[in-house]
Amino acid sequence: MIEPEEGVPTVLNLSEIAEREKEEEEKVVEIVREFGAENLIYCMQCGSCAAVCPLARVGFEWYNKKLIKALLLGLKEELLDDPTPWACVACNRCTEVCPRLVSPFEVMFAVRRMMVEEFAIPTLAIEGLRALYEYGHAVYMTGREARKKVGLPEKPPSTDSDEQALKDLKTILKNTKLAELGLIPMND
Repeated sequence: MIEPEEGVPTVLNLSEIAEREKEEEEKVVEIVREFGAENLIYCMQCGSCAAVCPLARVGFEWYNKKLIKALLLGLKEELLDDPTPWACVACNRCTEVCPRLVSPFEVMFAVRRMMVEEFAIPTLAIEGLRALYEYGHAVYMTGREARKKVGLPEKPPSTDSDEQALKDLKTILKNTKLAELGLIPMND
């Protein structure tokens, strides 16, 4: 910034500001790439992922395409205040249709990891994490009578019905940053 003479308004050096902003953008991109979004920079904003994303369809603010753009612009603080990355249902449709192999699903989960690192986990996500630890599913089904009525086992063939798989999942979760935060009890 150029120091003004007395009575002269301050002149902003836009080149200096642009350089600072570029550095911030690069920092955010590198953080997220380190958390698993290696191909983030290959996104060309074609919108294929958004066309199949349940989050985009129901109106979440930072669905995959928009989230990637925000990361490329360095909007870390805006993302930390939003629960959208935790609403991702991990359907992986976005990755299946991405022509640039960006893997938007991995980007979404990398942002979750960044949020954990920054202690920015929304309250609703904590309940999902608790259910994941206890049952092996972030969204745990209650009222299993419907499964029985159509001839299915009460518990789905997943970590919910596989004691060893659930035990292994708990071991993995206990060795993550999540355990250090102490947001959910992990004392089995």
